[in-house]
Amino acid sequence: MGELWMPSWFGNACHYISVIRDEVPERVHVYAADEDTEIRYDPPERPCLVLESRSRRSSRVRVQGPGGSEDGAIAPEGFLPGVRYVMRRDSGPVWTLSVRSLLRKRHALELAGGEAWVFDTPFFWKLRVTGTVRGSPDLLGCVGPTMRCWLFAIEPSRDSPDLLAAIAYLHQRWWHS
Repeated sequence: MGELWMPSWFGNACHYISVIRDEVPERVHVYAADEDTEIRYDPPERPCLVLESRSRRSSRVRVQGPGGSEDGAIAPEGFLPGVRYVMRRDSGPVWTLSVRSLLRKRHALELAGGEAWVFDTPFFWKLRVTGTVRGSPDLLGCVGPTMRCWLFAIEPSRDSPDLLAAIAYLHQRWWHS
């Protein structure tokens, strides 16, 4: 068996846990973590971001910062339902997330500043999450310990609350697909 390859930034990575709680309204909590954080369904830390849906099947969500402040809203956009989503803040677009594969495994994220990501979400037995910028892996993650949890690490220079909101939204859409 070959040795596991890790990118050079992984030792300094920003680590997170995304958890979908069984609540009404449904919420996705994103927690900052470190290598000593115990991985479990209900982390004790205060979330650094929360997505809140109006209902379990709603694709429209509110984005809230750590203190509960409104940081934006995510909603579908375009003619075909379930293909394109936009996060807006103060009515301006923050990012656009588009489905790029028939099986809903590959997604493209374009941030308002022009940075473009490609995400691969879990599919069947491959329970990995990856994010790349210009072909370079800048996000590595996995599902676990339950399907409601994603664990992931982001290259430090790419880390931002808006990127966290996109990943949490990907998690929520994947959970409901």
